[in-house]
Amino acid sequence: MNVLIVESPNKVEKIQSILGQDWKVVASVGHIRDLPTNEMGVSAPDFEPRYVLSEKGGSVVERILKLCKGANDVYLATDLDTEGEAIAWHLKEALNLGEQYKRVTFKAINEDVVLKSMQEPRMIDMNRVHAQEARRVLDRLIGYNVSPVLSQKAGTPGLSAGRVQSPAVRLIVERERSIQVFTVTNHFGAQVQFAGWVANWDAKPFLTDDSEYIKDESLAAIAASCRQFEVISSESKPAFRAPPAPFRSATLMQAGSVELDFSPEDTMKLAQNLFAAGHINYHRTDSQNFDDSSISLLREYATAQGWPLPAKPRKWKENASAQEGHEAIRPMKLEALEAGDNDNERKLYQLIWKRALASQLADAEFLVNTVVLTAHADDKHFSFKSSGRVLVKAGWKDLMAKDGTAEEDEDAGSGDGAVPKLDVGSAIVASSGKVVPKKTQAPGRYTKATLISKLESMGIGRPSTYPAIIKNICDRQYIIEGTDKKLKPTNVGMALVIALIKSGFSFINFNFTSQLEAELDQIEAGSAQYIDVVTTAYDKLSAELGGLEIDLKPKYACPLCGKGLRRTASSKEPGKFFWSCTAFRETGCKGSLPDANGIPGKKKVPVLSAHKCKKCTKPLVHKVKLGKYDFWACSGYPTCNASYKNKGGKPDYS
Repeated sequence: MNVLIVESPNKVEKIQSILGQDWKVVASVGHIRDLPTNEMGVSAPDFEPRYVLSEKGGSVVERILKLCKGANDVYLATDLDTEGEAIAWHLKEALNLGEQYKRVTFKAINEDVVLKSMQEPRMIDMNRVHAQEARRVLDRLIGYNVSPVLSQKAGTPGLSAGRVQSPAVRLIVERERSIQVFTVTNHFGAQVQFAGWVANWDAKPFLTDDSEYIKDESLAAIAASCRQFEVISSESKPAFRAPPAPFRSATLMQAGSVELDFSPEDTMKLAQNLFAAGHINYHRTDSQNFDDSSISLLREYATAQGWPLPAKPRKWKENASAQEGHEAIRPMKLEALEAGDNDNERKLYQLIWKRALASQLADAEFLVNTVVLTAHADDKHFSFKSSGRVLVKAGWKDLMAKDGTAEEDEDAGSGDGAVPKLDVGSAIVASSGKVVPKKTQAPGRYTKATLISKLESMGIGRPSTYPAIIKNICDRQYIIEGTDKKLKPTNVGMALVIALIKSGFSFINFNFTSQLEAELDQIEAGSAQYIDVVTTAYDKLSAELGGLEIDLKPKYACPLCGKGLRRTASSKEPGKFFWSCTAFRETGCKGSLPDANGIPGKKKVPVLSAHKCKKCTKPLVHKVKLGKYDFWACSGYPTCNASYKNKGGKPDYS
């Protein structure tokens, strides 16, 4: 028997049916090891991560170990991104496989791909493992070192900083500030009406260096009063629009939000299910191109349907960070018009199916008529322009009405109407005219879709991280999503960004974060070393932290050590809170105060007894809670942690 280990339980049954009874397919259910939850888990100068098995991971390893003992070969078939490569390495280490393993990856879950991949095993790519480790370690170093300081600096307990999440919040905060300081400018235009079309006043000749808008309504009224026009130019020419590129992870999440109202996290979960069931290829990708064999299949299918094709297969320019060997997202069986186990999966599959095929179809062709008219009124010369577009050949638009990643369709409407082709020099009379009141618009707030697009364009984050980024900053209440899907920062989110900027942390700067992301990619490519990238980033972070210690004044100070307090949820009593020392992980300080409606309360003063502690001679305190505990504790706690059973109302020293 051979053992093959995948990440997701959803893949097990499908792959088991492909490989047959000589194989046992099992799932790791994602990560099995991580840095410890109660300590940093990594330190200078070597920055060697100290991994521990998670509670789930321990049972997974125990179960898989039993299978591996009697196996001929163990195949590690976790996903083909850096996370998957790291999970494969953790499995190898936890299962003590040494070099007795085979690493395979599946670009899709179907018989041809799985069987072909099984014939091409390799070793684990340690460059990719180190790239994932560097991301995880840097996130831990920033989170553990900065978050307590940040909470104290901002006077807002519980704030947390992140290498990528903090710049994402900053984008939303800065957009909100732009909206708040924006001043509306009222200005005017003019429009004249003809039979079935309109022409708009070209006000540029009347603009001055002092203003880019016409604020004189009376001037606009004179322009709108024009009726007798001469045709100065009339042009008719074709215009072409290529289809949008196939989906990569970021654009799939954008389209899922715009077209289907799915959150980025939900979109990727649905895509994971479609991938595991063999309906689509691997969905975590930053490539927007298909390989040649896939393009051939798409073109053959389109030809059979009678859909128009361009002379040459379409290729799009890749982002610099796009990983080689990955394809854009596509359906595995073009003849399958529907796929998925529920309505949402079927809707997302339809989106992928249409986008993949449309990407290889011919351009949409339009006929654009443009005319320029002139008129005179009140001793002034006015120019008007009109442009209308008519769809001549639908091309890819036969299959897809619009690019689903855009908030608005740029092809909506037809310009100024059915503008006719007119003879130059001819006269034409407008039937009516009107002043058009206008006002400048404040910058629009981000949606989840446009935020992902912005982060990707800036080189911040990677395909697999976007859902977690969005979910994290929403769950932490740094931003909120309105009913209109627009994102706004909360007061806490504002405080977070202000504190990070004032503190001078580099990772809040977009260029620094983007450059660090590129360096992490270089580790994956083998052109940079883990220790060099992490050490440089840590040294910079340490220097920035050191400059904060001088004027650091926590809003709520620990009664034992003077460091800041944070509000913490009780693990024993759901819905209850208390205030704990932020220096616990650093110094072990156990200072705490009760919660009093969101602020630290006063600690009850213990009643000192006449009984003395045998260990340090300080007075003992009788601790009693009916039905839960009854004992004597030293009043010198936590310096002295001695305690004694209660016996007849007195401490039992025996």
